[in-house]
Amino acid sequence: MGDTLEFNNIHTEVKGSWNDGRLRFGKQSVVYKSHKTGKVDSIPAPELSAAQWRRVCLGHGIKLATGSGDVYRYDGFRDTVREPTDQVILTEKSRHL
Repeated sequence: MGDTLEFNNIHTEVKGSWNDGRLRFGKQSVVYKSHKTGKVDSIPAPELSAAQWRRVCLGHGIKLATGSGDVYRYDGFRDTVREPTDQVILTEKSRHL
């Protein structure tokens, strides 16, 4: 497994509209770039306080929370990506604690 995990066709809801994009879990941050708007959400790894998997209509989703109270929800994952993603999140989180 490499240093980053990248997923295409991941969806997030912005102001009532579903936007698809690319989500990347890296060593330093989690980055989502919307294909529709071009907006980039970047969450530095030290700011992550919680990650929760959930079952959604588009497959599986992950909810990421930061220490400042911001919540990010991303949907469209397959069931098979859950374990590798958990390993990256736990590895990066333990590095910054």
